[in-house]
Amino acid sequence: MSKNELPDTKEGRVDWVIRAESNEEMRRRYDLWAQAYDGDVGSYEDYLVPKEAVKVAEQVLDRAALIVDAGAGTGLVGETLKAAGFARLIAVDYSRGMLDVAREKGVYEALHQCDLSGPTEFADDTIDCVITCGTTTQMPCVSLREFARIVRPGGLVIFGVVPDGWERCGYAGILADLEAAGKMSVDSKGPAFQMLPTTEPDFFCEIWVMRVH
Repeated sequence: MSKNELPDTKEGRVDWVIRAESNEEMRRRYDLWAQAYDGDVGSYEDYLVPKEAVKVAEQVLDRAALIVDAGAGTGLVGETLKAAGFARLIAVDYSRGMLDVAREKGVYEALHQCDLSGPTEFADDTIDCVITCGTTTQMPCVSLREFARIVRPGGLVIFGVVPDGWERCGYAGILADLEAAGKMSVDSKGPAFQMLPTTEPDFFCEIWVMRVH
């Protein structure tokens, strides 16, 4: 272990953070990891989800869409969206340390530190799309209800889904409730790919597109 608690290897740091046992402990670990995060998982060779999610966004969104990057971290998804021509970006994350790094990149028009287990400050039906990557096992599953509230009818949620965590973490049940209520439906589910091929090769992800009604 290094002096500030971070494990000494990249692989150790990734494992240490994703296996935190509570939301508060995860936030604390992300704060500690923030300055090293991009160096650990910031390349496309190490972390493929931003690239794959933005490929989908390019196919289904207008470049003028107002997008909330939920679980934005240090802004890797925001950087990738910006490079693809999306300019109206808002970052949301639980970790102040991660958002401080994201702010320095200048890709977001606003940044919000908030806990997605409860209501956010966004008004109903005001967002064109929520995009969220690498968050299935770390973000509270009730966030899906919040996304359905803030995204306008006809708007989208682009979600980098870890399939084995989707059911285990409670998202499947909430999506079923939203579908039954006519508030959300699944437009598409992409093929599975390794999300962290060099550090966690057994972790797979799919890019899902869900439509709000």
